[in-house]
Amino acid sequence: MARRVVKELLTERRRPRNVLERLVKHAALRESWTEQLRAVLPPAIAPHCSVANVKGGRLTIHVVDSSWATRLRFELPKVEPALRSLGDFADVTEIRIRTGAL
Repeated sequence: MARRVVKELLTERRRPRNVLERLVKHAALRESWTEQLRAVLPPAIAPHCSVANVKGGRLTIHVVDSSWATRLRFELPKVEPALRSLGDFADVTEIRIRTGAL
């Protein structure tokens, strides 16, 4: 059996936890972002949309299907000012809409 330094063993143990912590944190952020997005969307559209990510000034929104994506695109000019007034979306310069499962 190969000898290993205790520090290496401890570092290896922490890695999965750090990855898991990042995943849990990102999931919580996505949930928070989605709640904020849905609060400014019209009630008919809101349940069909969720935030996939906010990164580098880009907001990516997942929508159930193309019909809801079209409706969202028509509503975005009205919704964008309210969305950008929220702290988490203040730096957003681009909004992407993707279709698929929420």
